Amino acid sequence: MTFLYVAPWNPVYDRTSSVVDAYIDPYFGQNWELFAPDPIDYNPRVLVRAKVKDPSGWERHTGYIDIIEPELDKARGTLFASRVARLVGGARQMMTDADVEPVMPEGTEEEEEAEEEPAEEPDKEFQAQAIQHMTVIATLAARAKWGDGVTAVQVRVSDQVIPRWEDQDAEIDKTYGDFPWWAPAPVSAEAVRLWKDAHE
Repeated sequence: MTFLYVAPWNPVYDRTSSVVDAYIDPYFGQNWELFAPDPIDYNPRVLVRAKVKDPSGWERHTGYIDIIEPELDKARGTLFASRVARLVGGARQMMTDADVEPVMPEGTEEEEEAEEEPAEEPDKEFQAQAIQHMTVIATLAARAKWGDGVTAVQVRVSDQVIPRWEDQDAEIDKTYGDFPWWAPAPVSAEAVRLWKDAHE
């Protein structure tokens, strides 16, 4: 699939493009960011926490758990990594593509840049799909970790920016932003079990 997707135009791709594109996008989209002149220079993280109610009715906030690292661990050194190993990264990219931005801490450079940029009208339907997709993933991760008492989920995205070679002595910059609390998505016990199998 990847070969057909990245190869120059050819009659096979012309006849199968709808199937190939449906398989590759949005999780396996190919671009040149991995290479010069502008390679990727940050490690992305997706963290999830939850509000959990116990049988007595008392509700607590959990700490954050990293849900992208288990996927990366399964993909490293694996020539034919499962599509499941790209779910969280794909969901994060979908949020970015849909212009669903997290709330950055006050005074951060990202927040200041966002205020300077002119606002463009986002695709509301695509945004809703991206949020729904990320909510399902956050719910699966939260229920797998904390059980059926999860009453709300929150996603934090975090980037550890690695300095370029010429700036190798610079301090490693870490940024993060939080999405709002979301009601958990309706997910089945079987889906939670499959999540555990794939991510633990």
